[in-house]
Amino acid sequence: MTGTGTSIAVFAALVVVAVVVEVRARRGTGPATAAEATAAAMRTAPGRLAVLAAWVWLGVHFLAR
Repeated sequence: MTGTGTSIAVFAALVVVAVVVEVRARRGTGPATAAEATAAAMRTAPGRLAVLAAWVWLGVHFLAR
């Protein structure tokens, strides 16, 4: 498998895991939902910095051309 194929496979697996965790959280059998986790992170300065860094990383890697 090429480097690109491996990257796509890894990102696809991460998306599947994220969806499974979110569904389990909404049913009440898993950890916090993504919204709850983000809200908890936004309560502290380091958490806000981490959320900002995640948005910047996503923007640079997926939205910038």
